[in-house]
Amino acid sequence: MKHTIFRATAAVLLATSAFGLVACSKSGDSASPSTTTTSAAAPAGNFQGDTDSDTKVTGAAPSTTAVPNLPKPTVQELNDKVTKAFDPSIDSKTKTSWIEDAGQDPELAAKLVDAAKKNNVQIKITNVQDPVDGKLKADADVTIDGSPVNNATVSFVADGTEWKIDHNYACSIVKAAKLDSAACQDK
Repeated sequence: MKHTIFRATAAVLLATSAFGLVACSKSGDSASPSTTTTSAAAPAGNFQGDTDSDTKVTGAAPSTTAVPNLPKPTVQELNDKVTKAFDPSIDSKTKTSWIEDAGQDPELAAKLVDAAKKNNVQIKITNVQDPVDGKLKADADVTIDGSPVNNATVSFVADGTEWKIDHNYACSIVKAAKLDSAACQDK
């Protein structure tokens, strides 16, 4: 039964795709005849469509989303962001916009606060490195349960118009406290 439903769903999707391809074909030019070839008859790697020649037609490379070009933040700006992210008096919904991919788990911000409290995590940004490809690392004095962490950094990513705490960094704190979050699942 399970396989039958899967096969029926796959057949419907394939049929819908085929109808979509037919609907996208050129129909406005009635002066010149056009030929349509199904994908089963077209050789692999060649695009067949409304061309009268056998030349291969190629398209443009897929576009990529441009990385926001945000200015380098100051030490104080990042300290404010980290301090507020760990502040239990600020609601989680507000903090969600400060942590990358926190929308995948609206409770990630609350779990981050719980994890920091459970492990007595203290973070103070001391230096901001130059951004590279929409990412930056900030050197920090970090202590966990009173023990300093050597060569500690906090990662940030450019997202929209602001620098956000990298979700991998937030997840490392959450996982260290043995908490779980949908935003912290392996991709």
